[in-house]
Amino acid sequence: MARILLICRCLVFLVFLVLTTGCWDRVEMDDLALIIASGLDLMDDGKLELTLQIALPTGIPSAVQTGGGGKKSVIVISAKGNNSSEALGQLQQQLSRTIDFGHRGVIVIGEKYARKGLNQVLDTFTRLPESRYNSYVVTAYESTAKEILNTPYQLELIPSIGINKIQANNLNFPVKIDEFLNALSSEGKSPVTAAIRVINKGTDIETFLIDRAAVYRGNKLAGFLAPDDLNLLRWWIGKTQHMRFTVQIEPEDEQYKGTIGVEMLHSGVKVKTFVKYETPQVSITFHAGVRALDNDSKLDLSKIDNMKRLERLLSEEIQTKVEGLLEQLQKNMKSDVLGIGEEIHIEHPYAWKKLKKNWMDTFPDVPVTVDVDFKIKRTGKTQAPAHKK
Repeated sequence: MARILLICRCLVFLVFLVLTTGCWDRVEMDDLALIIASGLDLMDDGKLELTLQIALPTGIPSAVQTGGGGKKSVIVISAKGNNSSEALGQLQQQLSRTIDFGHRGVIVIGEKYARKGLNQVLDTFTRLPESRYNSYVVTAYESTAKEILNTPYQLELIPSIGINKIQANNLNFPVKIDEFLNALSSEGKSPVTAAIRVINKGTDIETFLIDRAAVYRGNKLAGFLAPDDLNLLRWWIGKTQHMRFTVQIEPEDEQYKGTIGVEMLHSGVKVKTFVKYETPQVSITFHAGVRALDNDSKLDLSKIDNMKRLERLLSEEIQTKVEGLLEQLQKNMKSDVLGIGEEIHIEHPYAWKKLKKNWMDTFPDVPVTVDVDFKIKRTGKTQAPAHKK
């Protein structure tokens, strides 16, 4: 009995000894090329160009330092290949460190490549175990992904961190890779991303700006929406923080522009779908409570009649813009980025079984009615305009 107990103790000791050995498969940070952002472009010969933005830890200042000490904080390299894995292999041959995507926060898709279709790289997004599903996806507008990743950004040492923070602060239209792929695989919704472009080219203040939306039909880019439409998409998904509108409430004269600006306080969107004789119909209501920010008119917003007039004009103007957005999505781009098909699926699952097969062709002809309702909740401390005696 004593011998058996001794053997058991020895075995337990050996097991612990094996488990507490050194990390045989460890990889030191100095041996990794930390990818912060990547970009995809289509070349004229049909090949894929993969661009990587790599962080250089030696160029990043510590907490007690200021500035970058004159050192580079990133390098940007590119390589071509018949597919992403071939291009990635060529990039690895250029580097003394192992490529690591564990810190990638941004994926930029070049416009030309997006218009061709993304079948070639979608598998890479999902197959590599180190790929992060919370990386943001943006589409280059009138530019290439390579140009975007080579563009500086004044507020951050690493430019792609600027893109990441802009998307993360909910003041834009953030779309992550898992959301993009979910929309792509959905039968009732089309993908959409924010669109990024280069401004002030060739100057000392060259940088990038995210002020549009890229609309996809299936896995191909269908077109871009203007900045005003991007705000409406933000309203649709509930990202209305610091969203502002300006309405022309009076004719412009020598003293006043006749405009009043407001800012969102709270908002919401209600979607109601109907199916009659296998034909879908949709009713959408946008509602918002706003506060007055500036008054460049002769009107006194402390008067109830003037307040009601502002509410009516705001509602009418934004309703016209929403109807214009739907016209673009249905007739021009034929893309259901609003997910109206998913709403029908939820409310009418049996009717959806017949509609889903041809939803991409049905959506452009679906009747959609829009109603917009603004309410003035605050007019500011001054009540009457400052120029009123």
